[in-house]
Amino acid sequence: MGTRHLEALFNPKSIAVIGASERSNNLGGMVLRNLMSTDYSGRLVVVNDKGYHDVHGVPCVKRPQQMPFRPDLAIICTPPESVPRIVRVLGNVKVKTAMILTGGLSRTHSRSGRPLMYSVQEIASEYGIRILGPETIGMLSPASNLNATYMHMGVLPGKIAYIGQSGSLASAVIDWAFTRGIGFSHLTTLGDGIDVGLDDLIDYLAQDRSTKAILLHMENIHSPRRFISAVRAVSRGKLVIAVKSGRTPASQWRPAELPLGVVDGDKIFDAVFRRAGVLRVNGADEMFDALETLTRMKPVRGEPLHIISNGLGPGVLAVDRLASLNGELGSLSPETVSELGKHLPPYWTRRNPIDLNYDANPELYRRTLEILGRDPHVSNVLVLYAPSLTEDSLQVADAVIEAGKRSHLNIFTCWLGHSTVYDAREAFFHSGVPTFSTPDKAVKAFMHMVNHQRSQRVLRETPESYTDPIVDRSRARKTIQKIYASGRRVLTNAESRQILTDYGINMLDTRYCETEEQVVEVAREFGAPVDIRILHEHSCIPFKDEKTGRGRYKGRVKGLVEEASIRDSCRYLLTHYREHYPDSGFLGFAVQPSFQTVGGVGFSLGVTRDPVFGPLMVCGASGAAVNVSTDRKLALPPLNMVLARDLLQQTHMFRLLKDYSYNREQDIAKICETLVILSQIIIDIPEIKGLEVMPLYFDKHGAVAVNAMIDLDKPAKLAIQPYPQELREWIMLPKSKRKAEIRPVRGEDEPSHIEFYSGLSPESIRYRFFHYRKSFTHDEMVQMLQIDYDREMAFIAMSPKESGYGEDTLGTVRAWTDADNLQCEFAIIVRDDLRGENLGWVLMRKIIEYCREKGTVEMVGSVLPDNKPMLRLAEKLGFSIRYDDEEGVMALRLPLNAPDEWQAERLKSK
Repeated sequence: MGTRHLEALFNPKSIAVIGASERSNNLGGMVLRNLMSTDYSGRLVVVNDKGYHDVHGVPCVKRPQQMPFRPDLAIICTPPESVPRIVRVLGNVKVKTAMILTGGLSRTHSRSGRPLMYSVQEIASEYGIRILGPETIGMLSPASNLNATYMHMGVLPGKIAYIGQSGSLASAVIDWAFTRGIGFSHLTTLGDGIDVGLDDLIDYLAQDRSTKAILLHMENIHSPRRFISAVRAVSRGKLVIAVKSGRTPASQWRPAELPLGVVDGDKIFDAVFRRAGVLRVNGADEMFDALETLTRMKPVRGEPLHIISNGLGPGVLAVDRLASLNGELGSLSPETVSELGKHLPPYWTRRNPIDLNYDANPELYRRTLEILGRDPHVSNVLVLYAPSLTEDSLQVADAVIEAGKRSHLNIFTCWLGHSTVYDAREAFFHSGVPTFSTPDKAVKAFMHMVNHQRSQRVLRETPESYTDPIVDRSRARKTIQKIYASGRRVLTNAESRQILTDYGINMLDTRYCETEEQVVEVAREFGAPVDIRILHEHSCIPFKDEKTGRGRYKGRVKGLVEEASIRDSCRYLLTHYREHYPDSGFLGFAVQPSFQTVGGVGFSLGVTRDPVFGPLMVCGASGAAVNVSTDRKLALPPLNMVLARDLLQQTHMFRLLKDYSYNREQDIAKICETLVILSQIIIDIPEIKGLEVMPLYFDKHGAVAVNAMIDLDKPAKLAIQPYPQELREWIMLPKSKRKAEIRPVRGEDEPSHIEFYSGLSPESIRYRFFHYRKSFTHDEMVQMLQIDYDREMAFIAMSPKESGYGEDTLGTVRAWTDADNLQCEFAIIVRDDLRGENLGWVLMRKIIEYCREKGTVEMVGSVLPDNKPMLRLAEKLGFSIRYDDEEGVMALRLPLNAPDEWQAERLKSK
């Protein structure tokens, strides 16, 4: 639904509380008292059918139709049975936003037996009312003096937005945060979320300048594509922390059926959060620690951690925890060791962690931090202190606080114990120094920040260029269409292998036989040891064997040479198959030359499909020797080489491959290429439900896929918009007769894009960015090229270099679209030497038609007054042009589609 009318939800100028009375336990009365306690400056009215003159001094009317003004926000606190009728009345009087605090609508049914929440949802949709809830706690926005909740206390103003699922947990967050002095920009819960969803609120908060970070507590994601798109957009500029509850079937109201190949459904959310750039924490305890870290810790400038303690034991505990979380323990330079040696006992360890000894005084802590601060390789320091008879914990804390004020170091602390260190912890709290009760908590909080930065680096890394080896995609597509049209949903082994071969995956030579005699004959033709696999209907379904357990069933015999052993093996496989799969039709035997894999390293790669998130990429160990749940990792397609490598590196098998591979980088690249190809297959052929390559083996010559299975279902959409290949087109420049391709940008374009900008004149750069830029950073290039095709589009004109190697960027145009698809803002730049080639016109027509087809209402842009070529082009394209006195630019506007009523209203305010 987007952010339509959400400004009235977060910042209402007038409110009606429906169902409020002066009874102490009345829900609406509690909300009204909270509104009045914060000096809310907007207009208030109460609606109560009892006919009160006023409630707590606020005027009261019997029915919504009698309200003296149309409120921005209606807060409904009446019994469940009355809510649908009230929402309809609010729709009739043109109220656009409502919060339903009433609970039980999902469990209270209408006469037809349907839960009332669905009736409310339909009525709200009919009248265009935005609904938060039912069963929400309401909204807290301290900057607007708004406490429209029934919570027991308010919150302090701050820069964190909290969106929760549970009112009880939100209450605990409010209480804890208040005692720690942590403030919020906004705080609310979704409740049943029948209309306003997580993605809508995230889109609104992305535009909110007072919100610097977002903390999410969620149970489910109902609109994965919208959620991922919204979070990916906001996480580039604001830290997003998520807590997911309902991680196991036992804690879920309706446990979801897991897709084949996935043992732990929570791993799907790991993949979603990782791809969206979200920092995930586990449970309420880590959530509170994350708040502590988020509000107080300085940005982590590097990964190495240095540890100071007044005893070796606490430091060792911290090191152990750091190692278990794949953290990096920093080293000490010879100069730092020498400086520290002047102040520490002669028997000190001369390494990190730095043991100051049990009698370390405040001055020693201060000097140690000063010495570390002079070391350019030290950035993060954990200061530990255990209570001592010789020193006062508060004085030591004061010394650390003072040293931290004069230092660039990212200092965080852990004062062990409780009663004797309470004052020290309070001192840290009031000074804004993050402090934790145990080394475990401190290190875990630090590693949360480090892991977040790691994942952000992966998302910002420029993908390697990858040459697509596909010979003929159309043949694979036609094969699947023919099979699907016939009603068959499982491909034969030979068909599956052919699909992968068409896409350039190297498959092990395989011959198919129907009888034992044919197997013997084929084995003679190979003239080498062979492997025999029995084929039946069940064995062609991807990941199906994992449900029955591979250990109980043997479907392949390897390394056969003698005729007698080949015949015995065929009979054994038949007997074993009939015993375990009596209802699965026999399809014959597959005979392959035995493959001598290096170190037994075999990968299972593929695609499975989740009913909510759609296709998922899987990567991990093959065979029964490795527990699937511990090694199989998941990722959301589409993949590029960077994302494929990130997926591979999460597996245990990655470490085995590094140890046993003849050519490590070549084999790693081959797995990544295979994952990228599989990702492309499901983009090209959305009918593929499951695809398993098992195993992918390696020897000194490279990688080979031994077996493949594919099954089909109705076409499914990816949770992330893939690269829109269909928008590519070729043109001929009229003067130079140079052939150019116009296509959407991609991350791999960064080298040519840098070259393009470096060759532009200062005037062209100024026209595009409104000031001269000599160079652009990698992060700026990421923003330009690694775009979310759901929300943004950029077309690039590329032409082969005259040398024949690589491509030249000739020009680019882009449009940023808001979350409601109301307006898109465009920008365009073309190479200086191409004036008169009509390329600007072609690029602008391309982006205009794209945005029009997408349903965007209007296109806007800003142009410097002296940019005469662009102004002439805009006039030809039909833009209206006016001078903006406030900004000092020419404002351009082009209608694309007729607006709805609410869209027209919103555009008037822009």
